[in-house]
Amino acid sequence: MRIEKIQDNAFMLRGKIKEISDYHDIKALIEKMRKNGINEVYFGIPQAKEISFYILGYWLKLARKNDFKLHLFIESPLLYSNIVKLGFSEFLEVIDGRLEEYIQPI
Repeated sequence: MRIEKIQDNAFMLRGKIKEISDYHDIKALIEKMRKNGINEVYFGIPQAKEISFYILGYWLKLARKNDFKLHLFIESPLLYSNIVKLGFSEFLEVIDGRLEEYIQPI
C-alpha cells in the first residue's frame, strides 16, 4: 500500500490494504493527526478489493470510542458492498465514489 497526501486530512490509499505494515502505517498517520488536533480524515480507496480487519477494527474503535470521523471513498463495488454489509457504514461515512469528486487536491 502507498499513502498519497491530497490535503492535510485527505489521503489516497493505493494498492492492496491487507498487510500488518499497512495497519501500522495508517495508525501512525492517524495518531500523528490526532496529536495535532485533527479529528477527521478522508481516505480515497481506488483499487483495493479488501481491507485488513486490523485496519477496519482500528477505524471502528476510533469512530466509536474517540469520536474520530472517518470518510471512506471506495471505488470498488465489491469492497463498498462488503463494508456496508458488515455494518461499518453506521459508524464511518462510506461513499461509493471517488475522493477527487468531493475534495480538490492542494
